[in-house]
Amino acid sequence: MPRKIRANQKVYEYFRENSEVLSGKYADYADALWKQNNIKNSYFKRLIDLYTVAAAIGIRIKRRAAEDSSSDNKRTIQMDQLMSNLSTLQPLMRIMLIVDDSRLLTLEEKLDSAFRLPETEEAYKNNMNLFNSYMRGGLEYLYENLIVRTISPEDDDYSDARITNMMALLKRDLDEGELG
Repeated sequence: MPRKIRANQKVYEYFRENSEVLSGKYADYADALWKQNNIKNSYFKRLIDLYTVAAAIGIRIKRRAAEDSSSDNKRTIQMDQLMSNLSTLQPLMRIMLIVDDSRLLTLEEKLDSAFRLPETEEAYKNNMNLFNSYMRGGLEYLYENLIVRTISPEDDDYSDARITNMMALLKRDLDEGELG
């Protein structure tokens, strides 16, 4: 619920207003990377962990993706999970608002938007949609590199495909100096 700062002024707080929903192919990607109550077959312990890491990767590699509704599959990140991860999510939102160039803002405007809460519902929704587009881009990247990636002859160090793909992802990061 929006917080009132001054009389008749509402401020919308990131990750405190609504649950976040992954839908369509992104819910399918989440299902492939995260298995509820089955850490042995998951890359992530909790869905909120996948959401957070995917957002960080999407922001880092500047990869965004549009919403998808190609299937009815949905995964919901509940408010209590979002609230318990505010100390990670809010700085990620600030970083995203500073490094994103799609809004065509000056550095001063970017910094202002990063360190002030949105005062309109439209600004709040636009920024959350932008954040989630980076999250979906990062989720695609994780899915492509941890699930879809095929094992190559150079990958013979590990017999487990999951470990092989994780190590290849880390090795590429170390070799290239960056993700992507």
